[in-house]
Amino acid sequence: MKNYDINRKRKPLSEEEIAQGQNFQSFMNAYAARPKPFYKTTTFYLSAAALGVLLAVGGYYWSTSGDSPAAQTAFVQAPIPALNPSDTVYAVDARQEGVYYFETGTQLTVPAGAFLDSAGSAVAGEVELRYREFHDPAAIFLAGIPMTYDSAGTRYHFESAGMFELTAYQNGKPLRANPNAPIKIALASNSQEDKFNVYYLDTTQRNWKYTSRDKAVLIAMQRDSSVALDSSLAGAPIAPRQADKKKPSFSIAFDPAEFPELTVYIGVRFEVDEAKTPYNRADKNVDWEDVSIARNADGKTFSVTFSKGDLKRTYVTYAVVDEGNWNNAQKTFGERFAAWKKKRDDKNALANQQQKQRERDLATADERRIFKNREALQRALTLRRANVGNDQENMVMREFVVNEFGIWNSDCKSSLPEGQELVVKILDSRSKKPIETTHVFLVEKGRNAIFTYSTSDLRTFRFNPKSENLIWAITADGKIAVAHAEALQRIAPDAKEAEITLDVATTTATSGAQAFAQLGL
Repeated sequence: MKNYDINRKRKPLSEEEIAQGQNFQSFMNAYAARPKPFYKTTTFYLSAAALGVLLAVGGYYWSTSGDSPAAQTAFVQAPIPALNPSDTVYAVDARQEGVYYFETGTQLTVPAGAFLDSAGSAVAGEVELRYREFHDPAAIFLAGIPMTYDSAGTRYHFESAGMFELTAYQNGKPLRANPNAPIKIALASNSQEDKFNVYYLDTTQRNWKYTSRDKAVLIAMQRDSSVALDSSLAGAPIAPRQADKKKPSFSIAFDPAEFPELTVYIGVRFEVDEAKTPYNRADKNVDWEDVSIARNADGKTFSVTFSKGDLKRTYVTYAVVDEGNWNNAQKTFGERFAAWKKKRDDKNALANQQQKQRERDLATADERRIFKNREALQRALTLRRANVGNDQENMVMREFVVNEFGIWNSDCKSSLPEGQELVVKILDSRSKKPIETTHVFLVEKGRNAIFTYSTSDLRTFRFNPKSENLIWAITADGKIAVAHAEALQRIAPDAKEAEITLDVATTTATSGAQAFAQLGL
């Protein structure tokens, strides 16, 4: 018998290799050279005609029974339609290039000629560009976006680094994307990891389609130069304090450019706040080699540090003026404070005026649900900087080339969580009765991953006991049901079966904020 060399340890195909292999043109060319098959003969057509009548009759009864494939539910279906995250809508001139900003910092670059009608012809005039983003499991869950992916006969679950949906309409009719003038999306992302791929959701094939590798790009955010309300006393001249002869103090030469608020006072000394840093009298006898001054965050005190070799001593101090210069210091402060206050008031008046104009512009824009670019950008910068507490940061962006309208995702695929396999029953925590739901969703906090279990999958339920987990479900009457981390932590490590009780909301959520609260986020 002939020996065959069989490779039983072949490395699994990558997403790129699978995508490259999906070209059957060579197969079809070879197939065309074969003899004429039976289904192309006259006998076959006569038989097919009779069979078609039978299929048509049978198809009618099939479709009216509700089991037809056409009767399937939509692939993307929000579990509670009223809570489906809404779009931001931009008014776009189809024949002009434009750059638009979303509130997270995402940038949409729309070239001229980016839109086609149903016949494939370029459109002109105003186009309604609709956009929304998903960055957390709750938003993905409320939108009803499936996070499972079938590849080479294996089902995976997605962990997302950012997802968006982009569609376009003109006069209420959907438009197609022009692949020769694609829209480019620089998507703001919360992950800098380089483990993600780009996928497009094919709602016809009901599966995610791998398109390319993804890469995070760092973009330096520039300091915001817009006028902002100044309600604090930042930059105000420091009021002089009269020196207390009973407290230790010392005079130090300092750089006027570094501490301009002190240069106007003659005879400035630094008086130790002994409540914060008790003074060591022996320090006055040390021949210190260096001394430095640092302004403290409270805006009122200075830290003075003396050093000699390895010896260092730091005192919290106030800038004080001796008795002989006190009257002159008070007069100088009054003049400087009045000038600073006028400048601050003028600045705030201008900022108030600009803020009112922005609110008027935004109110006008909201009437058509169109956000002004300037307003969207300003909100994006404010939101991003509020999260890090400074005026400059590196934003993580992921770049997409949109040649089809729909849902795009930066994802990495993963299998079900590692852990014990259980037969699970999902019960109402109050009635102790089974919850009527089609799916149960397992969420691992800290990961943008949702693991979907149908009711039949609950016989092989798994979760990672080392993670903080949530379970979500929607009841038959549209209420959110949640099991928090404690419900899974109570399951014994060697258990084969478990009952998990979910807290069912007493009311149906009517807003996204209320839904997020009920979901435990």
